[in-house]
Amino acid sequence: MSAIRPNLCPHITEEVANELKSVGVKTVSDFIRMDLEHLAQETTISFKDLAVIRRLLLARFSTFPVNGTDFYQTAIDSSSILPTSVNKLNELLDGGLYTSEVTEVAGEISSGKTQLCLSCCVSVVMTARQNVVYIDTCGGFSADRLAEIAESLYGEEHLEHILQSVKVVEAFDIFQLMSALQTIKEQMVIKDDSFFETLKLIIVDSITAVIYPTLGGQQMDGHSLMVQLSLKMKHLAADFSLAVLVINNVNGDGKVSLGKTWSHVPHSRLIISHHRDHMPNIREVMLVKSSRLATGSKVMLKITEKGIEDMTLIEDMT
Repeated sequence: MSAIRPNLCPHITEEVANELKSVGVKTVSDFIRMDLEHLAQETTISFKDLAVIRRLLLARFSTFPVNGTDFYQTAIDSSSILPTSVNKLNELLDGGLYTSEVTEVAGEISSGKTQLCLSCCVSVVMTARQNVVYIDTCGGFSADRLAEIAESLYGEEHLEHILQSVKVVEAFDIFQLMSALQTIKEQMVIKDDSFFETLKLIIVDSITAVIYPTLGGQQMDGHSLMVQLSLKMKHLAADFSLAVLVINNVNGDGKVSLGKTWSHVPHSRLIISHHRDHMPNIREVMLVKSSRLATGSKVMLKITEKGIEDMTLIEDMT
C-alpha cells in the first residue's frame, strides 16, 4: 500500500503528512483503518479535513463496490456457450465451447483434430450465428474440406455465408501468432470491421507447431514466449468474451505435448484418439481436464463427409 506523503492528495501537505506519521499513520491502509474522531483528537488536523482526505484516498486506491445482482448480470452478459455440431461432445464439455475460456483438443497425427475444428467452425456460424477466426500454423487448413462439411450439413444455399464467416490467418511461428492475436484484439477495440462485431471463436491449429521450435536445450526464452502467448490468449478470451480452441499433439508415449507449463493454460482439455480396434473412422474422445466437470468421461464419435458426428447406431461399430 502507498505511503502517506505530501501531495498524495490535495489536502495532504508536508505538515499533515509529518503529523500523521508522528502518530503511527504511515500508509494509506493505516489511515483508512483509523477512527477519524480519535485521529482528530491525537493531531491538530480537523475532523472535516480528515474526512475529505479519507474520501479522496478511497476514490484513488479502492475499487468501487458492486452488488451481487450487478456482478451476476455482468457474468451472464459476458459468458455464453457455443455448441459444437456433436451432441455427445457438447455433453462432454457441459454444453459446448465456453467463451472467456481456452479449450484444448490433443491427439496424435491423423486423429481427427482438424476435422473437429472444421466441424466447430460450421456449427458456430450456423447455430450460434457468430464468426470464426481460424489461425493455421502448419498449412493444414482445407477450404475444400470446410466447404464439403458445410454443404453436407446445410446445403449449397448456405455455403457462401459459412465460408465468408470464417477468416483464415496463417501464422508459421510464435511471433506471427502473437501478432495475429494482437491484430484481433485491436480490431475488437476499434470496431471498424463488421466481421469482428460477431466474432466469438478463435481456433489455433496447432499450438504445438509454433511453440516446439522455441523449446529445447538450455533455452529459457522459449518458455518465456510460451507464457507470454498463453497470457495473450487468455486475456483476449476474457476481455472480449471469446472462446479459444487450440490444437495440441500427443507424443508416442501418450503424453500431451508442451509439458507441465502449458498444461495449466487450457480450462478444458480433450484427448481424441483412434478406436482401440483400429476402426478407421471411429474416434474416442476423453475429457482429461475441466474446471467444471469430473474428468475421465469418454464418448465415441465418427468422421464422415459431414465432419465429426455422433455415433449412435450399433451398425457404426461394424
